[in-house]
Amino acid sequence: ICVFWITSKSHRTFPISQSDDAPNNKLQRVAKVSMLYGETNHMYERALQSHERHGKRWGYPMHILRQDISVGFWNKPSYLLSLVINELTKPAGERKEWLMWVDADSIILNNDIPVEIFLPPSDLKDIHLVASQDQNGLNTGVMFLHVHPWTISFLTETMGYPLYLPQIDLGRSADQEGMRRVLNGVIYLPRPWINTYEWDWAYEGKRGDLLVHFPGLEERRWPHMAKWLNIVETTPHKWNLPLEDTGYINKTTTYWSQMRSAKESIKSAEKKLQSGEAVSGNTKEAVGALREALREKSDDMELVLQRLENLDALIRMT
Repeated sequence: ICVFWITSKSHRTFPISQSDDAPNNKLQRVAKVSMLYGETNHMYERALQSHERHGKRWGYPMHILRQDISVGFWNKPSYLLSLVINELTKPAGERKEWLMWVDADSIILNNDIPVEIFLPPSDLKDIHLVASQDQNGLNTGVMFLHVHPWTISFLTETMGYPLYLPQIDLGRSADQEGMRRVLNGVIYLPRPWINTYEWDWAYEGKRGDLLVHFPGLEERRWPHMAKWLNIVETTPHKWNLPLEDTGYINKTTTYWSQMRSAKESIKSAEKKLQSGEAVSGNTKEAVGALREALREKSDDMELVLQRLENLDALIRMT
């Protein structure tokens, strides 16, 4: 099993305007990635074109795998691994810092949203995968991977999982389940922020949301995709909304501030525990509970806040 490295450095930008020509600047720290091969599917092609338009708006190059390079579900991690390795061979100043994976059944609805707002601030150095989860756990349809040695280990271990443990049935989405089982260094955003679903009965989002994704709809997705593609191609103004009017800035700022506070409180409490300083008897358990929330439920901001406040109260008692 590969070792996970968890040292990195990134910077944070909150751009709210950018010319369509996307001049060279820090926005180009992100590249988009997807795959589409086999029999021509015009719905998926049009969906990826929505991502290309968004990329042009903000300066994100687009990498699309057009050939089958592995076995079944393992094309995604294999392609991502090749891109991460390729970026890491470049001088540091020329690399992309993050790769944003988008499934071909996702459509950008609001071109005015730069994806940098969903990435961790530079002082949160141990986060290398920004994703979301649903009732089935990790959903890899939309996610951000840090260009970093950690990600090489993560993807390599994901692909090696069925070799090391062939007796484990990874199920229908083997690549996604493999990733879920080797996670360490992940943060979950509230899913609708970056991975808003279309259900059979309705879109779960609202005007101004970044995109729409169609997981689990199988053959029922086509009329839903056709509806949204027609909207973004003919009347994009109906769903575009300036970033400052969407609520994303306040939400993401609050989220990352809470993550920072949680990590700082854990560090402070563990320092007291290791030093032998007198602490409340429940402090160790509170640290464990907060760690668990960050690891498993970081998208539940109310739960994280509750456990953070509990730990802080115990620290103040010492």
